[in-house]
Amino acid sequence: MSGAVEYVGNAAHIWTNWQTLPPRFRSEATRLIYIGPDGSRWDLAGPDAGKQGVQFAEELQGHYHLPFEHLLTETAYQRGATYERSNINKRIINCGAMIGSQTRKLNATQYRMVESRWWQAWPVGVPGWLGSWTPTCGWRWIAVMQARPCETSFKKDPVYAGNNTATHDMQILACSPVWAKPALYQTFTAHKDNFTKKKPWDEQVISIANRSDMPAAPKFLYTAGKAWVSDGMTARLVELPLVTVKEAPVLVDTDEDARTVTGAADPVDNAFYQLIRSSRILDFFLHDLGDLGEPVWRRAHGVRFLSMIPPRTVANIKVRHSRPGGQVTVFMPQHYSRPY
Repeated sequence: MSGAVEYVGNAAHIWTNWQTLPPRFRSEATRLIYIGPDGSRWDLAGPDAGKQGVQFAEELQGHYHLPFEHLLTETAYQRGATYERSNINKRIINCGAMIGSQTRKLNATQYRMVESRWWQAWPVGVPGWLGSWTPTCGWRWIAVMQARPCETSFKKDPVYAGNNTATHDMQILACSPVWAKPALYQTFTAHKDNFTKKKPWDEQVISIANRSDMPAAPKFLYTAGKAWVSDGMTARLVELPLVTVKEAPVLVDTDEDARTVTGAADPVDNAFYQLIRSSRILDFFLHDLGDLGEPVWRRAHGVRFLSMIPPRTVANIKVRHSRPGGQVTVFMPQHYSRPY
């Protein structure tokens, strides 16, 4: 037997009507769950809140709006201030983690076990994932870790007099403050029948959507050969470096905060390897490290991307490849300023 519950007759009919579904399936309450680095799952809010013994307290601050700071110039002889730009800052979420509660009561042994597993799911400096779900927005995710140690004071032992509960004031850090869904992607494969002497390449326009409420910077992955891709919403084609099979695939990230071009065989620490290649003394000990060659990004002269994809916009991105069978994959990140 598979162990799955089989519904027949009238019991099966309840699943065909919204009004007769069990309450937990009809619930439109916001769900919040945490996935720890150890793989543990914790239902913190919603119809299954406290299922694993921990849930959020009533107040939650910092998870909703995007944190930002305006940079202003103010001088001695100026009325008011001059706006320069806005910085998007880290996200700090303040919450109460309630271990045990009146709705999910634990005995003393269960409390100790749940408490141990909960803090094991929050190792220092290692991020887990906080997920938010609503019927209209689906799941959105953000990487989080502890921002500082919990400094909650306790009057008595949490298991005193059979209480078996404690609420910890936690501060959660998200270095990247945006909520995200899985990126959309499409792959183009160059067909040899489309190559000619006057046009030694194949190309295609890929239509892909930025469904989010924030501008998106597309990413590209291309195989050995030479590729060209559109600069965001413009008609400008950006020529990418010629790469070998050993260097491919190559990731192209149009985000201004990321390295633009990264090859599969690029050294991890380019400055260190550059020192090794220029030093004859170290060659005796580290001779094999100098053979890694020049990274792809050093050959990416003039590769610049200036245009992003606006929110809730379908972008028509032209991609081109110089080899039959060569591929270019377009990735469209889905970043949101709010969890729902």
